[in-house]
Amino acid sequence: MSDMKMKVKVFCFGILLMFLFGNAKIVNANVNRVSVHDPSVFYHEGQYYIFGSHLAQAKSDDLLNWTPLFNQEYDNPSSILGDLTGNLNKPFQWAGYNDADTANGGYSIWAADVIWNADFQWENGEKGAFMYYFSSSSTWRRSVISFAVSKSVEGPYEVVDTLIYSGFTQKDSTDGSTRNTNYKNTNVYELIEDGTIDGFNPKWNWPNGDAYFSDYAPNAIDPNIFFGNDGKMYMTYGSWSGGIFILELNAQTGKPIYPGVDSVNAEGNIVDRYFGTHLLGGYHQSGEAPYIVYDQVTDYYYLFITYGGLTREGGYNMRLFRSKTPDGKYVDAKGNTPEYDRYTTEPINDQYGIKVMGNYEFDCLESAYMSPGHNSAFIDEKGNWFLVYHTRFNSGTEYHEVRVHEMLRGKDGWPVATPFEYVEKSEKALPKEKELLLGNYEFVNHGTNTSGLPIPKDSITLTADGKVSGALSGTWSYTYDNQKNIGLIQLNTSDVEYEGQFYIQKDESKNRKDVLTFSALGSNNEVIWGVKNLPDEEIPGSTSDSSTSGTSESTNGSTTIDTSESTNGSTTIDTSESTSKPSTNNTTDSSKTNGGLNNKNDSNHPQGNKKVLPKTGEKKNFLAIVGAGVIILSLLGLMVRKLKLNQ
Repeated sequence: MSDMKMKVKVFCFGILLMFLFGNAKIVNANVNRVSVHDPSVFYHEGQYYIFGSHLAQAKSDDLLNWTPLFNQEYDNPSSILGDLTGNLNKPFQWAGYNDADTANGGYSIWAADVIWNADFQWENGEKGAFMYYFSSSSTWRRSVISFAVSKSVEGPYEVVDTLIYSGFTQKDSTDGSTRNTNYKNTNVYELIEDGTIDGFNPKWNWPNGDAYFSDYAPNAIDPNIFFGNDGKMYMTYGSWSGGIFILELNAQTGKPIYPGVDSVNAEGNIVDRYFGTHLLGGYHQSGEAPYIVYDQVTDYYYLFITYGGLTREGGYNMRLFRSKTPDGKYVDAKGNTPEYDRYTTEPINDQYGIKVMGNYEFDCLESAYMSPGHNSAFIDEKGNWFLVYHTRFNSGTEYHEVRVHEMLRGKDGWPVATPFEYVEKSEKALPKEKELLLGNYEFVNHGTNTSGLPIPKDSITLTADGKVSGALSGTWSYTYDNQKNIGLIQLNTSDVEYEGQFYIQKDESKNRKDVLTFSALGSNNEVIWGVKNLPDEEIPGSTSDSSTSGTSESTNGSTTIDTSESTNGSTTIDTSESTSKPSTNNTTDSSKTNGGLNNKNDSNHPQGNKKVLPKTGEKKNFLAIVGAGVIILSLLGLMVRKLKLNQ
């Protein structure tokens, strides 16, 4: 064999070995990112879709690598809505095109949400449609929510009608342009004329009737559509201004069931004749992007909203509330609801809502994550929570990307986001011995304030005597739940109790290292994170397919490791096991919940057909290995053959 032949074979064989044994690093280092602002997640036939603002959309089969389904924002014609100026003529007459903030031929189409509705009825009598709800705006208060339908999730969608207008006035007036904002140019006039609603509500305008009273009335943007546990279809929406509202929808038409008259519901919430039930916010306190998910494990509806400004230094941050009913009183971990009765420039809303996530930084990140927000969320067929959002970076630009984090049930069943984005599960199992949990952790306390600055890096230390020192001072304890295969952590300071879970994750370094993390929620609405590096030999490898999102309400059948100091200075380990009822976090009833993925009666829904969701990277890694091997061996054969011909 010639030297050239040998060099070619050695080179090709070396490349093959690199793909076979170094594949994970190559795959993880080349993630297909996508920029979709305000991503709303939707699952169909093995694919996760995200729909966002500016007519952006993408899909993925692993929640990490995304394929964009648009060339650029506001493609015209659009793959979703076709000819924009023609098909959206009705909403554009009010807002969203070549007017005020969108002058000179600009567009402003925001925050789409897609749902499958088996009850929707087409004009020919057929049933079932993918429904695309969106908003268009010309100013901070003059907007309109519309919807479109399709028989294909990727579109194109046919625009059906406008639903909710905002920024209208009782008298002729203007707002940012020469367009007349008289309510007779909206569907409000038609609804009054046909008796659907009981006249013009004076609360919608200032006393003189020529200006919209946005302390009370909402900005009609950011629709989110879901089916409740009661089988009814709902739309929640709103932004700043008058706060967040909810309306029941007619599932056959997709249109609102307007209350018609003003009232107060059983939970004490104000019900407006046109806008629906007021849930929270108002008086221009920041709060937008409502998204509601029902969790049958806890039997609560969880409402996400985002505070702050959406720019890199605007302080965007996600908040969480929950209620027993779709239109009920949504409270935070402290049991409070953000309801206001006056205008103030002070950010009084910061004291309300679990702060899911704000700006943060870890050593493995290339730069700090900034203004994470406008999220959607879902619960998979195993009962595991996932958070989908966009984030900016501390890199001097407004560039943004989509991220997905798993969420773990913490204190009282509240979902708490994990520190790093979701990738394939680590093969390492949580330790049952506290010794492997001891040491220094990178530490993030998201706090409760809205800030445009990155949270400074910090650290804490967990010691064998049950003490916590560093950025947090107090005590800690650990319980390993044998039944649910989860590790529960409790940290106590002088005035706050934090409860959550330990979890082994892949970090976001190029090599995706296994790290030990914890995520915990405090009684004061604060979320804290800890991250500890793991030497490869520290935790024995073990594969577990058990759900990691079980609640921390019971320790039956568990190993309790109390690291607090006893009277004799010893550490007690109680390893006794008792019988307990089976964990319910792996069971779902598709007739009761949509899991936040916006489907009704869809056989492709993860909770409907119990299809096992793909493990991130598993299929891609295998195909990459096989494909690389085939390609390289083929190239080897061709090159050797060419050498023979040239001899």
